Amino acid sequence: MQRFGFNINFRNTPQDILTLGEQVLGTGAYHAIEVTYYEDMEDVDTHAYNEAIRKIVAAYHPQVVVHISGFNLSEENSVLRSAILHEFRNCCKYTKELGGKEIVMHCGKANGSLHVPQVPHSSAWVENPFVRAWILSVQLFRTCCDIAKEYGITIHTENLNQDHLTVRCDTLVKFVEDIDRDNVDIVFDIGHCHHTGGDIVTDVLACGSRLHHLHLHDNMADGDSHLPIGEGNIDYRSFCEALRQVGYDGLYMMELRCCTPENLLRSKERLLACM
Repeated sequence: MQRFGFNINFRNTPQDILTLGEQVLGTGAYHAIEVTYYEDMEDVDTHAYNEAIRKIVAAYHPQVVVHISGFNLSEENSVLRSAILHEFRNCCKYTKELGGKEIVMHCGKANGSLHVPQVPHSSAWVENPFVRAWILSVQLFRTCCDIAKEYGITIHTENLNQDHLTVRCDTLVKFVEDIDRDNVDIVFDIGHCHHTGGDIVTDVLACGSRLHHLHLHDNMADGDSHLPIGEGNIDYRSFCEALRQVGYDGLYMMELRCCTPENLLRSKERLLACM
């Protein structure tokens, strides 16, 4: 039996979150949430947001995934790298508090991430800046995996847009292989694949048995618009067939920009019609 989830982020007011809990989790239509982690925000009070999340977790006991997407793991500055690790540990504590065992985290940026020029006399010099960004991201991701393991947490990492290292899924698989930890696997984001010009079936098949999570939404291939399923032109029937081929049995996580009960129920209905 398929299990469905939906995203929660700061676009949702505390009342929105409570309504989603009552009308979506409370009815049994959905079974999981993916919460974007917000703490230590400058001039932003996250207290009410997090209290609303705690309330729906206590009331409906959903499976909890936490999304910590905003950090650039190819950061060159050692002080900032230490700060990323500090905040990642905070996120692990937050995830465990909510009863979660999974974190979604992005890789590093491919361009504009290095604060120093690539020069031959540097001990860190490599001919290709992309390779340097890759090395930095792999190193920091390994440490994050080691921290996550202390809390019994698995990390999912996803295919992204052209600013990042992992756009196509064959590259994403190589990234996970280079990290070489047993608590990291792949989340496939169908909207990212579509708007970056990828072939959805090819990318799903490339993930193979490493695929353990999904981000589902729609677009017209002209941007990462995170529309409800059916409001773009993504071929969900071919996608569902590819999932069958790789034996996918994880969550079906809706990641909608306008996450309302109506959009979630409509998206689920349209997805089921393609299965």
